[in-house]
Amino acid sequence: MFTEFTWAAYLRVTAAVLFLYYTILLLKFYFPQIRAAAGAPFHSMGNPDSAEPNATSAIMESGGNLTPIGEFQQTVTDYEIIEELVDRVKKSLIESFENKADQQTVTNGLKAIVNDYPVLGQSTFRPSINEFIATESQQHGFTFMNETLAETLWQTK
Repeated sequence: MFTEFTWAAYLRVTAAVLFLYYTILLLKFYFPQIRAAAGAPFHSMGNPDSAEPNATSAIMESGGNLTPIGEFQQTVTDYEIIEELVDRVKKSLIESFENKADQQTVTNGLKAIVNDYPVLGQSTFRPSINEFIATESQQHGFTFMNETLAETLWQTK
């Protein structure tokens, strides 16, 4: 049954299939990095003018900027902002614990830190940040802090 297929033909077909599979896999997961490394803007499938009309304003609100030739360059990601917020909250809570600060001082300090990141106030990460603040506060002995109180730290406009 398999005598009409040679090992060379089998290996060629297998190599071609594996090449296609891994190429698709790489493009699926690493397309943004490949696009950035290539330096040339890639257009979406289909009509290149079909981009969302408010895409530039959405990009600018998310922390990006435009280069002089009009190409988008992402400067800071949400994850980097969250890491900075987490570090500042941890340092503030450690300092407050060491100074035996009262509830109002801790709350005001956390409120000042949180309000330095208005982008995160509108983010989908906000509940997770509130949970982190509550958990970290309780670990440092500030048992009054819960997720509901952490939600009130965000300045609403």
